[in-house]
Amino acid sequence: MHLELDAKGRKYLEKFRKIALALPDVAETESFGHPWFRAGGPKGKVISVFGNEGGHWSVCFKVGKASMSLFLADPRFVKTPYIGNHGWVSLLLDAKKPNWDEVEELLRTSYRNNAAPKLVAKNKV
Repeated sequence: MHLELDAKGRKYLEKFRKIALALPDVAETESFGHPWFRAGGPKGKVISVFGNEGGHWSVCFKVGKASMSLFLADPRFVKTPYIGNHGWVSLLLDAKKPNWDEVEELLRTSYRNNAAPKLVAKNKV
């Protein structure tokens, strides 16, 4: 399967890519046809995946099992398929204008929650 991007999807991915790749030691790879963002280089730990959930462009983040219910109470978030049981949620990007500051903070949280501890400590993300 390859993720087919419409104009909005391309715009959202480019914006998200800029935010993600500005973080220390983050690389973009592709798996299952989706852009994956990894802390620690191409073989590092996944911190986010850009995709499509139910017709909405989305990005997933590891928020941790303890925090999941807080996010899932907000209708913009859904449990990420396949990995949601491990503390991952997907943010459905708003059709009008996503809050990119919120996306950046969620990405930093995901980095802290899933990157190698010595990478997090070294980069103080």
